[in-house]
Amino acid sequence: MSALLDGGADPNARWSYTSDTPLLAAVGKSRLEAARLLIERGADVNLTRGGDKASPLHYAACIGNAAMVQLLLEKGADPDPGSSTCFVRAFSGTGTPLELAEKNGHLLAASLIRNAILARVGLASGAGKNAGEYGPLVTSLLNAYKGGANTIAVAGFSYADGHESKDGRIIAERFTTELIKRNQLKVVERKEIEKVLAELKLQSAGAIDPESAKNIGHMLGADLLVIGGIVELPDKVLELNIRLASVESGAAVAAVNGRVMKDWVN
Repeated sequence: MSALLDGGADPNARWSYTSDTPLLAAVGKSRLEAARLLIERGADVNLTRGGDKASPLHYAACIGNAAMVQLLLEKGADPDPGSSTCFVRAFSGTGTPLELAEKNGHLLAASLIRNAILARVGLASGAGKNAGEYGPLVTSLLNAYKGGANTIAVAGFSYADGHESKDGRIIAERFTTELIKRNQLKVVERKEIEKVLAELKLQSAGAIDPESAKNIGHMLGADLLVIGGIVELPDKVLELNIRLASVESGAAVAAVNGRVMKDWVN
């Protein structure tokens, strides 16, 4: 593709059959580096296909490619270009990019678009960005729990391979903040949790088994514990696998997973 562009190929040319552009094709096939190259060479991030007026952001949102969504937004894509119909691979739907991401269950892509829309009208803030990614996860976890608990504690998040990182602490802090904002359950403060984990010599959330969960919960006066695993994906994306454990039994009573952006520096 570089050779074609070097030779004068138009990055905004349209395929005569569908009016797709090279950028639409790259986004539809999740070719991030190809999309980046096309944009660098002059591809219009807001150029839509004929007929349904689908933009590259519609495609990326429909698929749920968060890295592509972020690239397009950073390069000037309109976060709210109106409604269009999307049929890309296994995903489909009609709506704005935000609606397409939400309908197809792409939480991270939806949060990135929502934040961009808020930023455009001057409403985005650090708390707003945090709510955009962690809010849906907290809501899903609480909705999945059907019991009558009163107090919850975020035990922590850790990598599956056990390596030490401040990532888990940051995620736990943000998750705790969202729980407090819900005002549905009493939330144990992080400093109390860290003290108990140190006392029990548990260095990571991955070391918490059912028996440990019961001990931690009793020491904190909590009914529920949030325990999370982290998987690092490309482009600073983290996959979170979150369990809600009952202190009474130590067993998991609800679980959700989702993705967040690693927007901090190690």
